[in-house]
Amino acid sequence: MDILSWNIQAAKGVDNVVSIERIVNDIKQLSDADIICLQEILVTPEDNQVEQLSQHFPEHTPVFGAAIDRLDPPGRLQFGNLILCRLPLLQIVHHKLPQPAEPTAKHMPRQAIEIIVDYGDTPLRVVTTHLDYFAEKQRSAQVNYLAEHHRECIQRHLQPSPQGGDVQFQSMTETPLSLYCGDFNLTVGTDDYKTMAAGAATKSDASLIDCWTKLNGALPHPPTCGIFDHVQWQEGPHCRDFFFASTKLASRVMYGEVDVQTAASDHQPLFITLD
Repeated sequence: MDILSWNIQAAKGVDNVVSIERIVNDIKQLSDADIICLQEILVTPEDNQVEQLSQHFPEHTPVFGAAIDRLDPPGRLQFGNLILCRLPLLQIVHHKLPQPAEPTAKHMPRQAIEIIVDYGDTPLRVVTTHLDYFAEKQRSAQVNYLAEHHRECIQRHLQPSPQGGDVQFQSMTETPLSLYCGDFNLTVGTDDYKTMAAGAATKSDASLIDCWTKLNGALPHPPTCGIFDHVQWQEGPHCRDFFFASTKLASRVMYGEVDVQTAASDHQPLFITLD
């Protein structure tokens, strides 16, 4: 199974040209992904990128999560994350991420999409998100939310609720196999990164492991932004986009790659392969 993640910057390339077709071509050249996780998706009356992307991937079911959904002349504006999934969707959950007051930094609402899919004998959870860039307090709160969400999922897996409910009262699907991906807007070695990647040190089922480190050890992460866009990313090439796997899933991560050639967004697409 291939899973791809990419912050597509509403399909605006480093050349300031907006092109869904270019994004789609780059995705298909990189991987025939079963699950495609995209961040910074824009929906307006004139530019419905969810609809456009869905048309290019007819075998995939679209799951859109709007972090921003507001009335904005000349019509409704939505901005958020999108998952395109070719596998049976057992469950979908939308998470509004924390946004504590931070008056000294500009910020916007943030969201995460969670899906659980059929993956052989054990279901697989995939969560994609885009955390805050400017507001450090909010980003840390969002990281803590995701880490706690994973801990709760593991607890529910180990201590399942009674079965036998009907319709909406049926027990939710739980699994020890989880993958969190997207643009986390954190960098390797920071406290927020250590919170997300705590599993490498704790060896706990309730912690997550950085998939790149799992595959490559101490080899530095390839850059996922700042390669071509030196206006927004004056610090130059560096990594902000990650895959974090639960300890039970990490052993099934077989391969990972970042496309450092495309300039179709200010971020680079990355994917992993699970056995």
